Amino acid sequence: MTTLTAKLKSTSFYKRLRKWEQDLRKYIKYLSLNHRLHKAPPVFIYQMGKVASSSIHHSLKKQYSGAIAHAHHIGPDNWASELFYEWYKQGHQIKIISPVRDPIAFNISFFFQNFENITGHPFSQSEHTTEELIQLFIEKNNHDFPLEWFDKNIKKYFDIDVYSDAFSVDGCQTYQSGNASLLVFRIDITDEEKEKAIQDFLSLPNFRLHNRNISSQKIYHKDYRNFKNRLKLPTTYLKKMQESKFFNHFFSGKEGTKILSKWAR
Repeated sequence: MTTLTAKLKSTSFYKRLRKWEQDLRKYIKYLSLNHRLHKAPPVFIYQMGKVASSSIHHSLKKQYSGAIAHAHHIGPDNWASELFYEWYKQGHQIKIISPVRDPIAFNISFFFQNFENITGHPFSQSEHTTEELIQLFIEKNNHDFPLEWFDKNIKKYFDIDVYSDAFSVDGCQTYQSGNASLLVFRIDITDEEKEKAIQDFLSLPNFRLHNRNISSQKIYHKDYRNFKNRLKLPTTYLKKMQESKFFNHFFSGKEGTKILSKWAR
């Protein structure tokens, strides 16, 4: 029976049937999301990734009547992002939520999450020591990605320059440009503060955040923990982060000093 099933799945007919099913599911999701666009201003959780945005997405889907989309970039490989951007370009109101994380912690998490794309082989096949992983991280990871994200995404597509005004000491700020509203908060503020920020931003007084912590389920979670415990970064690396406008804008003062000292040799 297993052999018969395997043969069936290898046929061109089965593959066409699976493709048809996937396209149908996507179309049904498209119709549903398009319908909800008209119920309330859509919420676009548009962020650089690795900022616990899946918890926000999951929570809002259960508590907000309007359409919700979640993306790290706008492009054809994410049809919901293009749908929302087209809605915005037509002059409709859109609400954007973009949490931020300190760039060093982001880069570490991004490196493990995208290990195969960065190194050319899946982490499950990795036999690297912690020291070798640290060297790969320093040499191969795109460390400028978080530093450039707001200019290449929020400013480019929605004409909002988050650097135009000083960031709030509360770790949370809103911006407005035309029909686009943006909420930015650091992920190190408390959940209660995040809830209050989203409540005010969306006029959703009863919003509650339900965390989805899946880091312990990752195949690399032990290596990730060891990596962070042993990582010490070169002075030149820390200086580059410190002097970036991203770091200075969101993590100046005591917060910035604490971050840099954590990774200093």
